[in-house]
Amino acid sequence: MDDKARATAQSEARQRLRRTGGRGRRRSRRSVREQALFLFFLLLFAVASMWLDRGSEARYAGLVEPVGSGWTATDGSTVDLAALPTGSHDLAKDITRLVSTDRSLCFKSVDTVFDVYADDRLIYSYRPELVRRLGASYGMYVHTIAIPEGTHTLSLRVDPVFPTTPAALDDVSIEDGGQYMTTLFRSNLPAFGYSTLIVIVGLVFLSVAIFWRPVANSFELDFLSLGMLFILIGIVGLNDTLLLQVLTRHPAFVRVISYVCLMLLPYPAIAFFASATGRGYSRLATASLVVCLANFGFQVFMTHRGISDYFYLVSVSHVIILLSFVVCAYMLVRAIREKAISEELIRCLLIGLSAVAVGGVVDVLLYHSSQSFGSTSCSRIGVMIFAVLISLFLVREQNRSIKLKQQEDSVFVSELTTAFARLIDMKDRYTNGHSFRVAQYTAMLARELGCDDDTVEKYYRIALLHDVGKIAIPREVLNKPGALTDEEFEQIKSHTTKGYDALKDISVMPELATGAQSHHERPDGRGYPSHLKGSEIPRVAQIIAVADAFDAMYSNRPYRSRMNFEVVVSIIRGASGTQLTPDVVDAFLRLVEKGEFRARDDDGGGCTTEIDNAGR
Repeated sequence: MDDKARATAQSEARQRLRRTGGRGRRRSRRSVREQALFLFFLLLFAVASMWLDRGSEARYAGLVEPVGSGWTATDGSTVDLAALPTGSHDLAKDITRLVSTDRSLCFKSVDTVFDVYADDRLIYSYRPELVRRLGASYGMYVHTIAIPEGTHTLSLRVDPVFPTTPAALDDVSIEDGGQYMTTLFRSNLPAFGYSTLIVIVGLVFLSVAIFWRPVANSFELDFLSLGMLFILIGIVGLNDTLLLQVLTRHPAFVRVISYVCLMLLPYPAIAFFASATGRGYSRLATASLVVCLANFGFQVFMTHRGISDYFYLVSVSHVIILLSFVVCAYMLVRAIREKAISEELIRCLLIGLSAVAVGGVVDVLLYHSSQSFGSTSCSRIGVMIFAVLISLFLVREQNRSIKLKQQEDSVFVSELTTAFARLIDMKDRYTNGHSFRVAQYTAMLARELGCDDDTVEKYYRIALLHDVGKIAIPREVLNKPGALTDEEFEQIKSHTTKGYDALKDISVMPELATGAQSHHERPDGRGYPSHLKGSEIPRVAQIIAVADAFDAMYSNRPYRSRMNFEVVVSIIRGASGTQLTPDVVDAFLRLVEKGEFRARDDDGGGCTTEIDNAGR
């Protein structure tokens, strides 16, 4: 197949691709509209169904009989199960007038063992026997106890696990057991999801530290410690929700794990702040590890030997955690004084540490004031604030890193294109400065056509190398002052493909090859090397073509003077739509009317006839 036939086949293939591509885009847009309509109707149905079902919850609520109050003690007094005095209690309640068919006695217990009687018959006993290393506390658990039909009186024998704390039975009601568990799960699900999210964030940071070491090292933060910190706090939070205890059916184990997490919390916190404040490997982090391990060993020993229990010794963990806040604050203040880290990171650490510290202090105070295991809800809020701040900082740092890399690439491309442009002009002694002038004209035209500054700069760099392929052209052909033979002209024409081959693998700016390959294409399809037509020609090549044609005619050469300016403008105007792209020519003419393009030393002279091979 000859070159002409190959070019024709390529042109037809491009046209088919353009037609099928247009149909593909139309089909894609239609598909998007169909999917959007589908989702809209699905959402509309869901909203309508929720509105129609808005009263069903009230019907369920009518089947619930709260029975937490009105229990009678052996001395005849009336007590509330949620506020029992310290010690053991025998309690009874008449449920004759309450709905009890297919119903259950439902409640949550906290460190309380008990027996349930229906008309003096034992129907349920919860007195778990725990292995010594787990301590005496089983934590929190949920109970749904089926009430035998015809029961008149329910009796309870309750004993607190720890003599110094009262027995605790909360949210006591008679209702369907399944509905009670559903309500429990629904009410605890937000906190469960919140704590799970904290664990997931921790796992993400751990993954970055383990599998993406270069990314972690680029931020100079200890992602390993940060991940461990979040995971430990998330696990402690999961203990508060009761769902983990119900799902595993091992409440004592869940509680012990939460105690251990509290023991180990200070080390990753101090290790992370040591790295974040620029201290890297810090003796304070090592000391905190020793303290955490010592506290862990001490509590395990005391509990296993029966001398004390995790329940009482958790105060030791609280004290160490509060001291760790002081250590982190000390490292942060020192970093501020030494200006060791950026102001933005200081703000993130300062606000985050304050949020976590306030939440931790509040939770510790609530624990000691209520004499129960307490909750870490305030700490979780502080931790999430801290996570959001750190994440925002990392995103901004990544964006800054990307911008810096782009700037470095831009400098590299600038230096590369300038060096190659000088090399091109050194090779072709008759067109010295041509590459720089074409690049300048290209930038002027791009700006006139409304391109933004980044695009103008990019087009300027592409235009600098539009003739890079001429380096591979024999010097005797390139510098021939007279008319070229057909064979020589074919050699000159090959500079487009040679330029493309030289630039196509430069990844920092792939478009560099586009200008070198296509700046001699024509809207009428008679250009080279690919005979592209109209909009098939890349935009930058359309602009370079006008700039290149103008400079080829309006530049002095050692063997001839430039053409007359008005004649050059007339030729370019006449080439609009055939050799040159119309809107680029229009932009050129507007700039001419503004006084651009004409050389300062132009006295109105110059050749008035077209120069042979002016555009080579």
